[in-house]
Amino acid sequence: MAATDMSDLPQLEGDLIAPDYSKPVHESVSRWSFTGIKERPALTIIPNTEEDILKAIEFAKKQALQILPAGGGHGTLAPITSKTLYLDLKRFNKVEVDSGQRTVTVGGGAVTSQLIKACTEHGFYTTWPNSNAVGVVGCILGGGNPTLLGLHGMMIDHVLSIRIVTSDRKIMEVTSSSNGEDLALFHALCGAGNGLGVVTSLTMKVFPLENLRLSKNGVWVRRLVFSASEIELAAELFDKVQPPPPPMVVSLVCARAPPTAPKPGAPIIIFTVTYYGPADEAETRTSILFEGEPISKAISVQTVLTPLFKLNDGLNHFDVHGGFKDIQSAWITETQSETIIAAFKEWLDFTAQHDDTKRTTIVLNSSSIQKQLEIQGTSEGRARYFDARDRGVHALIISWFTKAETRSAATDFAAGIKALYRQKKKAAEPPRTILNNIGPNSKPDEILVEHRVADLKRLADFWDPTALFWKPWN
Repeated sequence: MAATDMSDLPQLEGDLIAPDYSKPVHESVSRWSFTGIKERPALTIIPNTEEDILKAIEFAKKQALQILPAGGGHGTLAPITSKTLYLDLKRFNKVEVDSGQRTVTVGGGAVTSQLIKACTEHGFYTTWPNSNAVGVVGCILGGGNPTLLGLHGMMIDHVLSIRIVTSDRKIMEVTSSSNGEDLALFHALCGAGNGLGVVTSLTMKVFPLENLRLSKNGVWVRRLVFSASEIELAAELFDKVQPPPPPMVVSLVCARAPPTAPKPGAPIIIFTVTYYGPADEAETRTSILFEGEPISKAISVQTVLTPLFKLNDGLNHFDVHGGFKDIQSAWITETQSETIIAAFKEWLDFTAQHDDTKRTTIVLNSSSIQKQLEIQGTSEGRARYFDARDRGVHALIISWFTKAETRSAATDFAAGIKALYRQKKKAAEPPRTILNNIGPNSKPDEILVEHRVADLKRLADFWDPTALFWKPWN
């Protein structure tokens, strides 16, 4: 902190926040996770305008600070130190739908709930995350894994243009029609763009809600909850509904019952099928979920029609800021019931051995890869930075603990779960995840094929030669 000259602060329309030494380090910045907050930032800037961002860049260069742009504040590994200029983009939160062009423009600080509200109010939807609090731009820069994966592919596949402020203080718009290094930058921003500049907005496609053919304007959801003793049944059920048709998302969640449950803290398995189509079609395709054994052994059975704009609300408890949380994931082509059972037992042991990890959750999501393979068959699809389009199963580990000393055990636990799901796979199937879900020991080749990693490093040298911005893939 002593190295930062606070007498030379820029004059901004936005706000400047100096470090508050009266607060604990982990409260110096409001983020979803304390992970990565090592020290108080040298300075927090909340810009109102792009001119403010230009001034922040100039100040950071003079003071030898590294800029960390933040949208929703959900980046778990992005480090904050005394040499960080924390650029909080929360005022760049405008979301505008153009019904005529069927596009939506999303500000760099807008979160998913704002995108959902704007789109559905105009009779549209698009690809978005399953968390209301996640920053839309940050999600796209780090992979863009959406809820409607089977129908439309990744979020990155529907980005049309990106507005960015570069390290040399240039404000520019890049699109799929750009040329040369501008085009290379656009493609990298679609999936691996953290650290290449400050994205102030982007524009993406939207789709008419009527295309989903929803019954009574609701998304069909069938949910069965099982006790820990029925893990074998739940695992076999997950296997039996593979592969799902494009409108269907199948998830299996291992969690502990909330405080309001009849048995708070008890381990449970939540099996959910979400169908983005007519209810009668959904019921026909999921008849196995209405048969004797699953019904007789479930402790809760529910079928509901949920308005699309409320579909994420059931996960709001995951969005609270604070505590230590890490997200890691593995994209795989398939899984087997014995692997699911083994992962459940690992999770059960971990959350039993560490009292502060009870909210740790592991999730399996499965979607059709039909659209993904179709996109992969186009030159535009191949140019986007996602290299697991042939994999329909996504294993997600959300490690959530309250004591810093649990970190090592949590890291080992997440690595072990990923290894379980990746075992017995084809030799030609290298490990894959997305930037937003990398762990502390992840290597670049776990995210992208070798030539893309080389391309990223070259782009970084071109667009950010002084390493002004933090990059997760370095």
